[in-house]
Amino acid sequence: MISLDSWWWPKRPARVPRARAAGLVAGLGAVLFGVSALVLKTGTLGWDESLFRVLNQVPAAAAAVLTPVSRLFLPAGITVVVVLAVVYVVARNRGVLPVAAGAAAAGLAWALAHAAKAIADRPRPYEVMAGAVLRQQPAHGTSFPSSHTAVTVAVVIALVPFLARPLAVAGIGYAVLVGWSRVYLGVHYPLDVLGGAGIGLAAGGVILLALGMLLPRKGRAESLQDAAPGCGPPGPAPGARTAGQK
Repeated sequence: MISLDSWWWPKRPARVPRARAAGLVAGLGAVLFGVSALVLKTGTLGWDESLFRVLNQVPAAAAAVLTPVSRLFLPAGITVVVVLAVVYVVARNRGVLPVAAGAAAAGLAWALAHAAKAIADRPRPYEVMAGAVLRQQPAHGTSFPSSHTAVTVAVVIALVPFLARPLAVAGIGYAVLVGWSRVYLGVHYPLDVLGGAGIGLAAGGVILLALGMLLPRKGRAESLQDAAPGCGPPGPAPGARTAGQK
């Protein structure tokens, strides 16, 4: 019978940050989201609308290049990336804990983002801004925060301990481009992306804290098992003489 440990725990050591670093990531995310929500509440949004126009209303020549690229960050493209990431982390770590960590991060970020959407109730830019260019189908729900950004950032943060460093950097870059694409496609303001990134950092940091508690416990359990009676090499029989004894 295959035991739970044989497929659940990663066989490759994970680079899980210390609790202080993981808590810092979660705290920075909470602050970023809080500041974004406060800016939205106070209504000081002139810079937000101006930056939206810069990123969304680009010249036709630039749009001819950027629009095909932005398709990589639509739900279909994100799904392909997630599936490839799942296959990679399972094959590299030979365990499904990384997948569970990513799924937990995604679920937490999605729930927090949609709770914030219900409270903020901000209209989408293409619904209220003259000249806003919508480059995809109309989106569901309200604008603040960006749930796509929140979920992507959270999953990337949760998977960083299980990725090779170059891929971890690539994952962070992909999350940044997802945020850009939401503005370019016309469905979010930059402030929405910042709020979503804050939620993603907070959710990902919480998962890192959980991993930091789980994986050391796993290591301690294995050490205790190795030290248990009968697990080590047999000692000399009672009364037996060792080398050098007469």
